[in-house]
Amino acid sequence: MINVRTARMLADYKRWANQRLFDSLAALPPGEVNKERVSVFKNMIGTLNHLYVVDCIWRAHLEGRGHGFKTSHDLLHPDLAELRLAQKDIDHWYCDWSERQTDASLDKPVEFSFVSGESGIMSAGAILMHVVNHASYHRGWVIQMYFEIPVMPPVTDLPVYLRETDPAAFQSLNAPAPAAAPTCVGKFASATNVLPDRYR
Repeated sequence: MINVRTARMLADYKRWANQRLFDSLAALPPGEVNKERVSVFKNMIGTLNHLYVVDCIWRAHLEGRGHGFKTSHDLLHPDLAELRLAQKDIDHWYCDWSERQTDASLDKPVEFSFVSGESGIMSAGAILMHVVNHASYHRGWVIQMYFEIPVMPPVTDLPVYLRETDPAAFQSLNAPAPAAAPTCVGKFASATNVLPDRYR
């Protein structure tokens, strides 16, 4: 499904994007990370705990062991600094795991049980892609909450990661940006500016 090079890039991208988000969260006004909002996980810290718990669940699947979670909503780390360290550790685990893989091992089927108790089977590579996509999805939830503060969120797009970590392989992003054509995107009512569209 995916090769080793792509797996390593995706795992490192996830690490980079999470680190960039946590750097930004640490600089927010006091109380914003824990402030209750209209969201499934109630606030930023709850959403990020869900991301972390799901990372732990899928790590256990890849290691062929049980994880002990009855729900993916557990608030394991209500403190941002503690959660940041825990997320950093598991992000590095996924990077290290990816470094140990081969194309064949990424295609190997992994049997597991969902938190609901239902059984499933996916390739190891598909599991990694799910973990990376799940993290991107919920970082988006947190980033949307920035506009309620209002503060501009960090940009964590994959092209920005590639530009910063491997500029030679992504030279097109270092070229001058073409003149922007008019768009139908309106200004955010609760933010100082719109997000840049160059890397989207």
